[in-house]
Order: sequence, then C-alpha cells, then structure tokens
Amino acid sequence: MTIEEFNKYFANLTIRLQRELASDIPKKVGNKAVQLFKDNFQKEGFFGKAWKEVKRRLHPSGKNRAADTRAILTGPTGNLGRSIQYVVRDGSVVVESDLPYSAAHNEGTTNAGRSHNVHIPQRQFIGDSPELQQAIEDIITKEMNKALKQ
Repeated sequence: MTIEEFNKYFANLTIRLQRELASDIPKKVGNKAVQLFKDNFQKEGFFGKAWKEVKRRLHPSGKNRAADTRAILTGPTGNLGRSIQYVVRDGSVVVESDLPYSAAHNEGTTNAGRSHNVHIPQRQFIGDSPELQQAIEDIITKEMNKALKQ
C-alpha cells in the first residue's frame, strides 16, 4: 500500500466513522430504545419490575367494563404508549414522550389532578437500565466493526 492509498483509506475511514457516530448509530440506538420501552409498556413493567396495580383492576365493578380489564396506563386511547419517540440531536439521541402527563406516570407525583392532590405512583416506562446499556453497547460495537471492515 502506498502512502497515497494509506492516506485515502484513513480519510475515508474517518468520514465513515464520523457519519456513524453523528447519525447512523444514534438513529439505531433511538429505534432500539423505543422498541424496548414500548415492549416494557405492553408488559406493564420496566425491565422485569412490575408496575403497581391500578385500583380499577383490584376492585372490579362487577359490570364487566373494558376499564376493569384494560392494561395499566393504556387508557381508552393508548396514546401514552404510542407517544414514545426518539429525536437525534448533534450526534446524540433523546427518547421522550411529548404528552403532558407522561412525566407524572413515569416518575410518579403527589401533585396531579385538578385539585393538585392526586397521588400517582411511579410506573416507569422510559429511563436508563442495564438492559438498555447492553443494547446500546451491542449496537455501537456492531456498527463500528462494520464501518472498520468497509
């Protein structure tokens, strides 16, 4: 390999790595995180830690209403679970829900409702975890190895 070929190879490698780090990897990480969080949402827990049960299912009305059997946090519309999304900004990714009540459910609160004295227990569906960190590491390793082999 000549010096010119060597320089060209590393110039191209630098461009590929920069593209991976700035755009491709954050998109793949965001996609995976959203998938994991939506899966957790459907399993009514956060990576194996079950959410606190809701009163409507603990004390059924006996009228066999859909609300008595509906999954936790799904509501009649299912908007909260569908609102989980990611945004790539400056080589990083942010996973979020843009609904005004998502933080109250994800973090829990004692200051909810019209009278601001409703307690909502934490039912986390977005956040850091060892499982998420492992998925991120796997994506980064795979994509960087792929970029280096081109």
